[in-house]
Amino acid sequence: MPDLPDELVRINAILHEYVAIHDAIFKFAWRKAIPIPGLFKPTDFGAHFKDLSRLAPKLTAISSALKADSGALEGAQQYAAALLEAVQALRGICGRFYEKSQGHLSKYPMAEYNADLKVYESLLNRCQEFGIALNRQMHKDSGPPES
Repeated sequence: MPDLPDELVRINAILHEYVAIHDAIFKFAWRKAIPIPGLFKPTDFGAHFKDLSRLAPKLTAISSALKADSGALEGAQQYAAALLEAVQALRGICGRFYEKSQGHLSKYPMAEYNADLKVYESLLNRCQEFGIALNRQMHKDSGPPES
């Protein structure tokens, strides 16, 4: 496989950070199932919000660069844009949970969270679809030369 364009390498680095945040929030953990104060560390939504806030402008810049580059790999800009939407949606959820953790208990009702989660999951699925298509395109472009 040929060397990846710099933008795709940077997107991949951002993806790894994003996945770590996603997993920290949604992955099963005993501390979430049995919330015993002092024994298990609570989810730090404020830190996740800040980290996602740091990743979003990086993705915006990459997406803009890919959009302006007529030679960019087909599907790369769509993937970057879809990943940005998922990052922004998760950032919104983290922000709301952070507010709630600061004592504003009525700030994020369960019905609103469920609606936000449904939107986030659809954005996540869209991002995965673009990622699969981009991977296929990369493998197609790096196939053996025709004789």
